[in-house]
Amino acid sequence: MRQELREIRTQGTPMRPLKIYKMQDENGRIDVPYHWQEQVEILWVLSGRLSVTVRDEPYDGTAGNIFYINPRELHGMQSTARGCTYLAMVFPLSWLQFDQADEAGENYLRPLAELNAYVTTYLPRRTAERAESLFQEIYALYEGDDDGAWLGIKARLLLFYFYLYKDGVISRREKNSRQMDMLLHIAQYVQDHCGEYLSLETLGKRFHMSPKYFSVYFQKHFSRNFTDYLAATRIERAKKLLLETEADMELVAQQTGFSGSSYFIRVFRKATGMTPGQYRKEFQQEPAR
Repeated sequence: MRQELREIRTQGTPMRPLKIYKMQDENGRIDVPYHWQEQVEILWVLSGRLSVTVRDEPYDGTAGNIFYINPRELHGMQSTARGCTYLAMVFPLSWLQFDQADEAGENYLRPLAELNAYVTTYLPRRTAERAESLFQEIYALYEGDDDGAWLGIKARLLLFYFYLYKDGVISRREKNSRQMDMLLHIAQYVQDHCGEYLSLETLGKRFHMSPKYFSVYFQKHFSRNFTDYLAATRIERAKKLLLETEADMELVAQQTGFSGSSYFIRVFRKATGMTPGQYRKEFQQEPAR
């Protein structure tokens, strides 16, 4: 796996490894291009519609649906209607394992952590209904931070994995296919070169396809057209620069492939509902957990 496609934000802390994000599209569309992380990510749709693409497979999520992203799985999300809200819970599986080897850890948690087993992406309704009450309690504990809250969070996540095994939604992992390798290379190339001029001709030549065939191939496997995907990737790169550097708007625009700061600000605001300056100020002031 190439490191550049990892999730940008640091997830949790050593003492509190779980991080929960509440994602809403009140001011702008949610658009998260392909990325991966070493941690598990669970998406719980609370309202609206969320399009999720995992390992080349598109899913349409509505309120109550739960999606499970295994470690190192390429995935991306888009809101497809106004009013979309979902919780994203991110944590390392190593956090749930035990110092002393036992059946629970060795037979059930370790295979998931070592990528020898995987959870199905779209949880069936019965499993999702079991999980919903657990996730409601987890989120309340996470937000309230009462005495013993993190013990309660960890206990409920372990119960969640019990339900996954009980409902038969965990399987042995197959080896990565050549198709998946190709998608990884394409996503990585766009990530590495999003600050440059990119076109269907550029990508088609790079991956030995005609521009027309590459366009169809990209739409099929990434569940959106190349232009929209490139724009979303550039916005994500801009967010990273805004949070990790003090670069002015003109420099951020140059490094993310936008023709100028005015155009960059306009596109960024349309995508996120706020200007780059507002985004930088608001996120940097977010209290650390």
